[in-house]
Amino acid sequence: MKIRAAVLDAIGAHAHRESPKECCGILIGAGEEIVEAIAAANVAEEPSRCYEVSPADHIVQIRRCRDGAAAGDPALRIIGVYHSHPHSGPVPSPTDLDQAYHEYLYVIAGPADGSAPLEIRAYRLSGERLLDVQLTAMPAAGVD
Repeated sequence: MKIRAAVLDAIGAHAHRESPKECCGILIGAGEEIVEAIAAANVAEEPSRCYEVSPADHIVQIRRCRDGAAAGDPALRIIGVYHSHPHSGPVPSPTDLDQAYHEYLYVIAGPADGSAPLEIRAYRLSGERLLDVQLTAMPAAGVD
């Protein structure tokens, strides 16, 4: 999966800004490329331990993608979500696995507390496991 370098930067900055809470956001893409990371409100009851993307933020992005396509913009869609692990590496937790859907890509950034260099990794649900997805950083470019 390709990901724009600016998207990686945005996810990392959001993770650091929200620490010690988990940040979360929506990944917008075209084809096999992530072109945008949209910060979303974490509406989880315990945001220091888990994340839940605001349903309202999710709906706004669905509509934005749909309206853009109707206006003739490049066909963008929600391809997944991202979140941070404030105190641990970007390895899916049991909660991450329990909440995963087959259709989505999951990007995790961690540790966001500065205890080690921030790492960003991606996963996709396959059967009952979240499997690694290779992220390839790309310079900013137009959507094909």
